[in-house]
Amino acid sequence: MKTTRYAFARVVACAAIPVGIGGAAASVAVQNPPRDTVAQATEGAEKTTGQGEGVVRAVDADERRIMITHGPVSGPLEMSPMTMAFRVAPSVDLSSLSKGMKIKFTISRDAKGLYVIEDVRPEQP
Repeated sequence: MKTTRYAFARVVACAAIPVGIGGAAASVAVQNPPRDTVAQATEGAEKTTGQGEGVVRAVDADERRIMITHGPVSGPLEMSPMTMAFRVAPSVDLSSLSKGMKIKFTISRDAKGLYVIEDVRPEQP
């Protein structure tokens, strides 16, 4: 008899777990808006940019990314010095960049909040 009650209690407990998880997931889904809603909300917003100087460490033309070791980024989009890979806007000519090149650049954030290089200029000696 005890075994039957114990087994029944386990079944009831296990059945209750998915209901609790499903309820929590539904609650989270309501609180987090879909990504396209976030993108629409930021479409009309003014672009925030920053300017920096650095050295190109790698260029990936297929993925439209460059790795830069840069100093502090100034402007509204402040950033500490670091080495980081950035996405590159379609308007930037990647064929003019090479490893070791000193550059000045302008970055912004896209609708998803990712950093994007908007402009790159070789640094004049």
